[in-house]
Amino acid sequence: MKRVVVGGTFEFLHRGHRALLERAFELGDFVVIGITGDGFKNSCTVRFEDRRKEVENFVRQFGKEYRILEIHDKYGPTLTEDFDIIVVSKETRKTAEEINILREKRGLKDIQIVEIPIFYAEDLLPISSRRIRNGEIDKEGRRLKPLIVHVGSANPSKIRAVEKVFRELFNFEIVVRGVDVESNVPPQPRDSETIEGAINRAKNAIENADYAIGIEAGLFWNEEVKEYFDKAFCAILDKYGNLTYGYSGGFTYPHRVIEMVEKGMEVGEAMEIISGIKEIKKGMGAIGYLSKGKIKRDEFNAQAVLMAMIPRISHELYF
Repeated sequence: MKRVVVGGTFEFLHRGHRALLERAFELGDFVVIGITGDGFKNSCTVRFEDRRKEVENFVRQFGKEYRILEIHDKYGPTLTEDFDIIVVSKETRKTAEEINILREKRGLKDIQIVEIPIFYAEDLLPISSRRIRNGEIDKEGRRLKPLIVHVGSANPSKIRAVEKVFRELFNFEIVVRGVDVESNVPPQPRDSETIEGAINRAKNAIENADYAIGIEAGLFWNEEVKEYFDKAFCAILDKYGNLTYGYSGGFTYPHRVIEMVEKGMEVGEAMEIISGIKEIKKGMGAIGYLSKGKIKRDEFNAQAVLMAMIPRISHELYF
């Protein structure tokens, strides 16, 4: 008989909890479920007995033997009983590894650790009891509060680009706000400075937001063709500290512009001289002028934002 152990607070029996229990019963003939007692986590708002009943009502469907017990520490019965498998989430894996270290010291065999994937809400952030408790999402991961998105810039084009992408991706209320922050890189960034600038903008803008977006345009040297390409680089930071990245497409400048840049001028300043348009970077930008209006600056920035969202859209393959 294969014995499996699983534990948790199970404050709200959300999708991740259900997947944890389903995996345990899939792997085991007998499953021991440890549920933390009242007072173990002061943040828990649901009594042990109510949590136990909800878990029991769910696991009865599997038709296998089980035992539910109240635990008062993070190890439960794992240091005194024999188990073949422990099923964990990403956030509890470290505890399972500690258990095996302690078991080895006691002369007990290791327990095989099986980790389930992270489950994401419709806002592409992890489902958690804390988020449900705070009223951000429900147990199925549906968003209940407006999604707060900060853009690390006061530039209207960057703000509009982020609004465009996020409103196309999500069907719930979104609040996008520009935050005028420093990039902490030179005014005309090149290569890795561009990337660093975008990351700094996102980190400096996160504050109390769900997501912070940093967009930095810069010159990237291509050794094969001996040309600088202008690209927008985007860094997206979520409130859990995860970063994802993306580039826009790239285009080259007339050599006269690059000559001016090499003498210390910013691209925007050089393009003002070439085009005769004051503050062109606040309007159509170089991409709008050079493409004769075929490519909008907002679209150019939005490309980078969408590329940076790809690992989040397909999180099951990336994370």
